[in-house]
Amino acid sequence: MCGINGIVRAPGAAVRDLRADIGAMNRALRHRGPDDEGTWFASNDNADVALGFRRLAIVDLTAAGHQPMANEDGSAWLVFNGEIYNHEELRPELLARGHVFRSRSDSEVILHAWEEWGEDCVHRFNGMWAFAIWDQRRQRLFASRDRFGVKPFVYAERDGAFYFSSEPAGLRAVLPLQAAHAGKLHDYLAYGYRTNDGQTFFDGVRELPPAHQLVREGGRTTLRRWWQLQPRPSTLPAAERPAALRALLADAVRLRLRSDVPVALLQSGGLDSSAICALVDDEAAAGRLGREPVTAFTAVHPGHAYDESAAVNALMARCPNVRSVQIAPPSADLAERLPAFVAAMQEPMASATSYAHWTLMQAVHAQGIKVILNGQGADEAFAGYTRYISGQRLLDLLFEHPVRVPGEMALIARRTGQGVPAQFAQLAKAMLGRRSASAFRGWVSEGALRFLRPEFRRAHAARLPDTAMQWAPRNLDAHLLSQLQHYGFNQILQYEDLSAMHQSVEMRSPFVDYRVMEFAFSLPAGDRFSQGIGKRVLREAFAERLPPGIVGQHRKIGFATPFAEWSATPAFRAFVAELVSSREFLQRPMWDGPRLAAALTGRRAVPADFPAWRFITTELWLRSVGITEG
Repeated sequence: MCGINGIVRAPGAAVRDLRADIGAMNRALRHRGPDDEGTWFASNDNADVALGFRRLAIVDLTAAGHQPMANEDGSAWLVFNGEIYNHEELRPELLARGHVFRSRSDSEVILHAWEEWGEDCVHRFNGMWAFAIWDQRRQRLFASRDRFGVKPFVYAERDGAFYFSSEPAGLRAVLPLQAAHAGKLHDYLAYGYRTNDGQTFFDGVRELPPAHQLVREGGRTTLRRWWQLQPRPSTLPAAERPAALRALLADAVRLRLRSDVPVALLQSGGLDSSAICALVDDEAAAGRLGREPVTAFTAVHPGHAYDESAAVNALMARCPNVRSVQIAPPSADLAERLPAFVAAMQEPMASATSYAHWTLMQAVHAQGIKVILNGQGADEAFAGYTRYISGQRLLDLLFEHPVRVPGEMALIARRTGQGVPAQFAQLAKAMLGRRSASAFRGWVSEGALRFLRPEFRRAHAARLPDTAMQWAPRNLDAHLLSQLQHYGFNQILQYEDLSAMHQSVEMRSPFVDYRVMEFAFSLPAGDRFSQGIGKRVLREAFAERLPPGIVGQHRKIGFATPFAEWSATPAFRAFVAELVSSREFLQRPMWDGPRLAAALTGRRAVPADFPAWRFITTELWLRSVGITEG
């Protein structure tokens, strides 16, 4: 896990000092790789090239893992951020084909795989990555991003030069990024979305979409998709599916435990991270992880409904090779710490969950941990958060087995606590489609749209990618795929990478293994959500391994935080009052400053779910990055 930077400049481009620029970009990403730094430069008649690298040493800690890394004859140079988990399986095949290795690193496997199979090498990788290879012979930059976009890759084109980095911070170190992308900002403020559309919050800065490749050659940039998640029906008998899932997930965990530094866990009391914890405990019990127990870090909120310490304690009783460390994220100093958090994230974040994650990563870093596993991705793959997708389930039943709808509604109410009126509301949302349902939420249940200026709303009203109702029993699959490809998953991966890497911690997610995702979308929808139960096959796979209170818990709360209580403290209220009374806030072109200030200070009634967090952190972000336009 590292930070990568690069500049490819065409002849005749505006004169800049490449060495100074790549050095500044590297310094901006020091938090991503405090262990080592590297640069490489080349110049000829076709292009001037600079590559930069910051290293967080995890696999092959020796100098042999230094980057930028070249192949044997120096005709190709690599900068790579991420992990190729199956590098040990690929190495013998490449050796048999005549390749010579100088290190044990997965970085060198990428180089040799690219030499052997060209751009198609990525199909052989199981991992998370963003990498770029400069081909000296063809004078060509080739870049790739992993299937789900776990690792970031942002880029900009200015004055005949192409710049790329792991974070906006790398680009901001050398480019004046002073304009916000208005459409991106609108979708965030109105609905809380960071849609996966290749745009960033900075105007003129794009991100390489997940499962895409980029080529920069002759002053032109082209992109193409190299992988697509598509539902393909499984031929596996229903009785064998839970065991098959458990075996597949166990292998995903085994691969992600490969590290030359200790690996820890990010633990909640939910099913997903508990399944990962149980599989890690099994690996430790088999003697494959050394003698020291694996540490599991949990964010707790004593006295709140969000607190999951009791469930975690029950889990630890069944996982003797895992040591629990429980941390209460600080809340008393939220007003003091929030500006630093916003600056670290570099873009507005969807909720206070990201703040809690950031503070938890600080505690993980303080204990010397560089690698941590989590349970991210299971909700999107196996239909978690049933209260929010019950409408899609009911809509599918209306098309397939309408007589079963009343019984399903009764079971959903009993198991999740979601009453029948709320289920009808979710059914209406599913029938409306994503764009219309989001507009309803923006006007009514949250009310954010009421405070945006009319011209700002009109300019971006049709920007959201829509997920229309399917006139067939495919609505649940369509919704989950939409979450993975366009909506929520993108912003979760983004905040996890930024908050973890800000503390020099690598995050690994076994459920995001593409084999697990493909398996999930091969299953009938009922294997994931039916009889009021979400993640059915996952629960069945771990029914005897995990405590009943975890397997049978259907009222999922996620990685939540008591932000309403935090924001009610006198210190935070005073902080917000000062923020919204400023001339900058009151005159922003995207919102009605005086009306919004009244809402945020409690002088104006707003819906109970009014997203104060989004407006407060947007103002802090605009200030932290010096946005003067948009």
